Amino acid sequence: MRPVTKVRILGFRLGCVVLAVYWLAIFTGTHWPTMPQVLVGMNDKTKHFGAFFGLALMLCYVTNGEHVVRRFGAILLLGAVYGAIDELTQSLVPGRMTDLYDWLADISGTATAIAVYITMRFAYDKYRPRQSLLA
Repeated sequence: MRPVTKVRILGFRLGCVVLAVYWLAIFTGTHWPTMPQVLVGMNDKTKHFGAFFGLALMLCYVTNGEHVVRRFGAILLLGAVYGAIDELTQSLVPGRMTDLYDWLADISGTATAIAVYITMRFAYDKYRPRQSLLA
């Protein structure tokens, strides 16, 4: 698989820049003493699922490699390890606590994003128009 985009900003691929900004936003948001209610009425587990779904989707987008199982396995492992570290360090922030179910929502979001990405890439590769050899 080759990189999805070659657009660059200051020498960095745009996808990598967006990923770094998103990851920093997640880290900042989860380590703020009191979270503002941006999405009123949304379950905490849904927020965790969505945040890690987005993170994993971007990780899938910016990585490439011939060893598909190793690539997506590494993304799943990274999501699980980062989710665990994120949950454990939240206990150091006043007003925040560690929650096993938040971590499970993080892993679920990561795994679902990988499945969606693989499905969409397969569909794209299967149904995209082929270039003519004469063109």
